[in-house]
Amino acid sequence: MRQTDGSPAVSEALDLLRQKGERVTAARKAVLQVLDDASGHLCAEDIATRVDEAEPGVHRATVYRSLQSLAELGIVAHTHVPGSATIYHLRHSPGAPTGHAHLQCSTCQRFFDIPTDWLAPLDRRLREELGFELEAQHAALLGTCADCRAADRPRADIDGRT
Repeated sequence: MRQTDGSPAVSEALDLLRQKGERVTAARKAVLQVLDDASGHLCAEDIATRVDEAEPGVHRATVYRSLQSLAELGIVAHTHVPGSATIYHLRHSPGAPTGHAHLQCSTCQRFFDIPTDWLAPLDRRLREELGFELEAQHAALLGTCADCRAADRPRADIDGRT
């Protein structure tokens, strides 16, 4: 993990904390840095493990409280994953662009990020017909990815024979 606050995403997050009158603690910095360094989706346990490696004095419970407060402040986004742990990412990091939703393959458990505008027609219809406003970034949509679908096809179907 980088030991500086030099990343634009972490600097922006720290500035937001200060603007909101919140304390910038070692735990919050470490959590933000771990999220910024992550190349994938991390659950709280993964974040706590990485924070412990970088800042051994930060207690796991403090990491969990930091994640909760950072999410409540809108600095960290979290997504509920059916049958699994909630995942987190920086709301404004280059690796996690704003306005994206998550898909998860029910077979291999891989995640896919999609732009929320792909769900705009569904969002409009839900609002018009049910008065329901969709929070597409808040939960993962389940399905089966192309690789798993292809692996599940009978051999004759793949070869074009019946």
